[in-house]
Amino acid sequence: MWQFKLNLDSVKLHRHNTVMKRNYHHGDLANTLVESAVSLIQSKGLAKLSLREVARAAGVSHAAPAHHFGDKAGLLTAVAVAGFALLERTLNHSLASASQTAEAQLINTGAAYIRFALSHPAYFEVMFRPELINDQSTAYALAAQAPRKILKQCIREFFFAKSPGHSVSDHQVEVTVIALWSQVHGFASLWLNGNFGDPADLKLLDKILLDMLSSITLSL
Repeated sequence: MWQFKLNLDSVKLHRHNTVMKRNYHHGDLANTLVESAVSLIQSKGLAKLSLREVARAAGVSHAAPAHHFGDKAGLLTAVAVAGFALLERTLNHSLASASQTAEAQLINTGAAYIRFALSHPAYFEVMFRPELINDQSTAYALAAQAPRKILKQCIREFFFAKSPGHSVSDHQVEVTVIALWSQVHGFASLWLNGNFGDPADLKLLDKILLDMLSSITLSL
């Protein structure tokens, strides 16, 4: 039986309060600025984010963010890269059990994606907004592909397990990635915006996810 229930311990829908480093080494400044940006997005909203506010929150000179990232888009690109790295770790953690079936792995991957989105809404808001970032950045392109590769592998293994001995085309995998990604991403966005009820109602969240994720493979 797969374990995908999201409860109070695994998902905390609260403000992301990162402890800022006031005494940092020079090499940590970029990460400190990213953490400051994430905290400000969570507390004040993305629209009000500015390099000056980020510098103030990090306790550094107002020129520091521009020195490291160039402009606001450069800073948000770094936020997105950090978010994708965190998402990749979350997905890999969901696959850590070697005893999982291919179906359980696929469902747990979907649940982990939703868990990430609900636990880290500031990252989630930035990561998929190419108009806000430098989407031509090599670092961004590599980071964004990593979670997608995990999902593609889970889907390929699911099809192999479902029809042993049958080939699985790249096209079949790709269209399934789009379908399932759209489902979990859309659910996370709708939940965060309160379309299914109170976003803090974790019992309701568990019930909806139990029904939705249990049926996710029926049409494949």
